[in-house]
Amino acid sequence: MIKKGMGKIWVVTIVFILIILMIGLATSFIFFKKPVKSSGNGGGTVIENPMKQIVIKNTNSAGEINQQAVIDEGIKEFNSEYINYILLALGIGNLQKSIIFGNPVVELTLDSQVWSSEIKNNALYTVLGANDNSDLKITMSKQEAVKALLSSDIKQFMKDSVSNGNTKIEMIAGKPELLAKGYLDMYNKLKS
Repeated sequence: MIKKGMGKIWVVTIVFILIILMIGLATSFIFFKKPVKSSGNGGGTVIENPMKQIVIKNTNSAGEINQQAVIDEGIKEFNSEYINYILLALGIGNLQKSIIFGNPVVELTLDSQVWSSEIKNNALYTVLGANDNSDLKITMSKQEAVKALLSSDIKQFMKDSVSNGNTKIEMIAGKPELLAKGYLDMYNKLKS
């Protein structure tokens, strides 16, 4: 009887130690991860608003900006750096790879064009095309994306855009996967 009781104590102790180690490992991934950077144009953690040159080009000598010309040209010149800038402003840099579920992947549908953005090796890669492993889907027009880039506060603009129905956000992955990768905080900030 004494041996049987001691065996249970050892099993409980080993399980307890394994749980503590797993919590420590998960905490280290959350608090000691490297910052995410854009993969394009030098790959630094700070990227320039891709609309900057378009705004300068459409500003007259009196400092007045032709807003419609800026929006039209922004839509025409739309590329992956626009998406990277918006996603980084929304906090995609706080996401992390999950040991179980893999890399964070966001799918964006803009005017029927599907883009996918994935964090790999602490860099954000955005390509034209779908990704079968998408966790979150954002649907909006290119015009809305350009207006977000032109706003003084992208986070607030996107939050307002979601609440007024111009932007839709859909969780594709399950909540455990989204939680493991860090999405839920970003998602809740946009939806609240």
